[in-house]
Amino acid sequence: MQYYTVVGDSYEEAVRKAREQYGNDIRIHSRRDYTTGGGLFTRRKQKCEIVCYEAKHEKRSEKEKDISEFEKEAKTPDPSTLSPEERLNTEIYREKTENAAAAALLDENHITGKLREKLLEDFPEGDDAAMILSSRLLKTVEFDYDKQLHPRHFVVFIGPTGSGKTTTLAKVAYLFSHSEKSVGIITLDTYRTGAFEQMNAFGNALSIPVISAGAEDELLKAIERFSWKDMIFIDTMGLSPRDKELNLRLRGMLSLLDRDRTDYILTVSASMKEEDIMDQYAGYSAFSPSSLVVTKLDETETIGNVLSFSYSVSVPILFFTDGQKVPDDIKKASGVLLLEHLKGFGLDMKRFRTQLSFGK
Repeated sequence: MQYYTVVGDSYEEAVRKAREQYGNDIRIHSRRDYTTGGGLFTRRKQKCEIVCYEAKHEKRSEKEKDISEFEKEAKTPDPSTLSPEERLNTEIYREKTENAAAAALLDENHITGKLREKLLEDFPEGDDAAMILSSRLLKTVEFDYDKQLHPRHFVVFIGPTGSGKTTTLAKVAYLFSHSEKSVGIITLDTYRTGAFEQMNAFGNALSIPVISAGAEDELLKAIERFSWKDMIFIDTMGLSPRDKELNLRLRGMLSLLDRDRTDYILTVSASMKEEDIMDQYAGYSAFSPSSLVVTKLDETETIGNVLSFSYSVSVPILFFTDGQKVPDDIKKASGVLLLEHLKGFGLDMKRFRTQLSFGK
């Protein structure tokens, strides 16, 4: 079966062109909406590309019966709405319209959704896919350089239990305490056994004072005691969507903070699947996180899942952590680190370090 690609300024125009060129017996296979232009002297234009094929060899009754379903699919570009068979057809279509090498690199690194579409948009044929993708990733993925240099007064760490929130907070607090900032830590986690003891041990080792606050009046007193500090880091308890009482309690306590002077940092484990990260993010979206800290890089081969998540929710990355050592095993987010933790992009520093360690 032969496929034809037709482009128009709208879906209706693309269908009209297809019928003019190939007759009224065509059937719509897939649809892709995209924009072109957007340079210094050009405006962005909406375009619609359809893939179709002739159906002359089919029986008239079968064709009339199914034509509405094909057009319905073409008007529904979201792959999540397609059946397994329709997704297979979409994969066939993808192979025909995408740069195969670029698509394979993104698939290998689990880069999906809006970020994948953005990186493959108007991708040139015949060039070095890895180099082009590297350049596009560095321009597309956001890092919170501003917060690295100019953090706010209150820095609240939020995230699920097991995401490395407490150890990451200690690492970040230490970094700022060694950049001419006076730092204090308040922990609100009075529910997890040993939570305060763990944070207090970190504080003693790093020469950073720690206060526990389990109620609103205790939090106000702790803030007053640290009023002379440049930065106050606040550790929170892990939330469960089912524990509404704990959610409301945490929101009530954090409402005491001056929102204009507060950053909410969400810890995200690099070893989790993107859909699981999305599920957890739903429980914290009410706090409007300003940045992400990607933890546990040492437990995964690639960070494409986190990059896809960061782009889809428009929250930049602030730090990466790659181990349990405090205050070590933390790095400021950067383009070099991004490429280091993607497979097939030519900057495989992890493998290079492994080879060095074996050579000792």
